[in-house]
Amino acid sequence: MTTTYKNIALFLFLLVFGNLWAQENVGSHKINLQIPEVALINVYSNDNINLGNTSVIEAGKPLNFENTNNNVWINYSSIIGSQSSRDINIRISEGTIPAGVKLYVKVDKDMGAGAGEMGKPISTTQELTENPLTIITDIGSAYTGAGANKGNNVQYSLKLSDAPNTYANLDSDHSSTLVINYTLTDN
Repeated sequence: MTTTYKNIALFLFLLVFGNLWAQENVGSHKINLQIPEVALINVYSNDNINLGNTSVIEAGKPLNFENTNNNVWINYSSIIGSQSSRDINIRISEGTIPAGVKLYVKVDKDMGAGAGEMGKPISTTQELTENPLTIITDIGSAYTGAGANKGNNVQYSLKLSDAPNTYANLDSDHSSTLVINYTLTDN
């Protein structure tokens, strides 16, 4: 046998048996990676919210209904899928606002305790009614952190209505307890 044939035979021998030997030292398995879709919201507050003036200042003067509370925090966790973003809506689901006053809501920007594509809060104070009001838009995959001083701060304001004869419509027997619903929605 010539040297060329011997070299080719040796090469083929090493190629075939070298591959068989290497395959004995290799194992494999599959790993399925799953990222779940998440849409969770929590409204955090340490206190009951009481709005309204409970003391008379001086005879002959009107009551001051300029009353605010900012002890509420919106915390959310979101992982979006094919939808482009999420929004948070708020509305009064139970109870009636007494005649002569209006309830307003304002939302501050995220406090920065989380990460991701945080939503954008409404930039102005808006009247709160039984109709859904979008208060945060464009939430992507993000989380805010949990509890007070994390997420978005909510400020409620009770004010005297600017409608005619508002003060005449005030009635202490019409105090009310409201239930406010927050909803995290897909776009």
